[in-house]
Amino acid sequence: MITSAWVQVRALLRLRWQMVRHDGIRGALILTACAVAYLVVLVANGVGSLDPAVVKAARDVAPQAFFGFGVLAFVAPLTAGGGNEIFPPDQLVTFPIKPRTQFLGGLLLAPVNLVWVLQLLALVAETALLTSNGNAVTGALTTALYALSLTALGQSMAWTVVALRQSRRGRQVVAFSGAGLLLGALLVVRSGTGGEVLDASPTRYVPLGVTAGAHGHWLRWSVTTSVLALLVVVGLTAGARTCAWALRRPGDAGASREAKAVHRRRDHRSALRLLVANDRGSVWRAPALRRGGLVLAVLPGLAAAGAQVPWQSVIVLPGLVAAGAGLLFGINAFCLDGSGAIFLASLPHDPRLIAWSKTLVLTETVFASVVISALSGGVRSPGSPTTAQVAAIIASGLACTAVIVSCGMAASVRRPHRADLKGPRDAVAPPGALTLASVRLVLPAGLVAVIMGSSSDAGIWWLPLALAVPVLALCAWSLSRSVACWADPLERARIVQVVSAG
Repeated sequence: MITSAWVQVRALLRLRWQMVRHDGIRGALILTACAVAYLVVLVANGVGSLDPAVVKAARDVAPQAFFGFGVLAFVAPLTAGGGNEIFPPDQLVTFPIKPRTQFLGGLLLAPVNLVWVLQLLALVAETALLTSNGNAVTGALTTALYALSLTALGQSMAWTVVALRQSRRGRQVVAFSGAGLLLGALLVVRSGTGGEVLDASPTRYVPLGVTAGAHGHWLRWSVTTSVLALLVVVGLTAGARTCAWALRRPGDAGASREAKAVHRRRDHRSALRLLVANDRGSVWRAPALRRGGLVLAVLPGLAAAGAQVPWQSVIVLPGLVAAGAGLLFGINAFCLDGSGAIFLASLPHDPRLIAWSKTLVLTETVFASVVISALSGGVRSPGSPTTAQVAAIIASGLACTAVIVSCGMAASVRRPHRADLKGPRDAVAPPGALTLASVRLVLPAGLVAVIMGSSSDAGIWWLPLALAVPVLALCAWSLSRSVACWADPLERARIVQVVSAG
């Protein structure tokens, strides 16, 4: 008899936990979970000491906060091709795993994401503000149901897209729909009608329901909460069915073959340029990396332009965008070689060239994302920037890129992982490792960005650039250590063995 989906999920989670071999990593994961719970309690209890003007301003942006969480709940699983996985499908092919199990596993792993946690903290803060001097339990229940319902519906939508992409006509429908949504978002941002779109969004009723429950308006609260509870049931039911439909549909990506002329690749003047071209092709050929790169190139800048962030916030933006770009593949850069790592490591060239090739490709990816987001965010920023702010934006972009690249390459040589990157849901590392890596990337990059932003307040244009110099020097020293570690034959053999065979 096949066990239920929840029993299978518990068994898979228990097995994944047992596969974490290092006690330090286990402790870090437990500490991270406790830190998130502590932050939730701290944010919920810390709003009482805020200035009344700040409280009023925060309440005014509550609809935007709830709307932003809804957008994230739909976009995150779409970029992951259906959501995160407890185990890759090829490792479970001999086990009778139900489609509902895969859906529930992705749903449970949705919070294992730093951006999701930050959005959740924003919802907790808004809920605490909306329920101040009232019944906080009812408001918290409404917010919890809202987060769960949107997350389940987002996972269901993502699995629907996965199912549609199994056929050529479905891929065309998804492509045209995605292009239409992107064009619509650009038009909204360009025309400045974001307020009208937000007013028409159904998410605006959720803050009203939270406030109603806190102050005893039970009719509105009960209607809002009941609708959200119904959406939870719909999301769970529809998600399980769409997941089963997606896994049941055979793909036709390799069904049609046709002969076509293929241009000969041009010769490269050095081994380094050849390796860089090969790594660029590896990033573009991997569905998960290709989709993630496109999202990083569009969404951060689009969101910044739509929000009309001030110039002081544009200075901090490169730190967050660079950290997201580093998570694309930077924390496990050598996984781009896959099973070919053994062949590449045996070629008669300087072994350092492979590490420098990964470094250059990662730098291109991170810096391009930073530049696009900064330019897009500055398009609709109010007013004109000062010379110090322009210098701070440049210094922040360069310094944050260097920090993320150096941290990513250090993680790549010290903690490599096996990743095939053949499917749309493949990740460069297990979910827990990605969570810890996101914290390791966001904290230093965010700190550097905040320092650059603070330095621009002095009005001295050369001060941010001067502060960036020691950061760049420290990152260069870290990169040289990572490359030297790769050049060590024993360390290189360890890394090649892990990324090629696990």
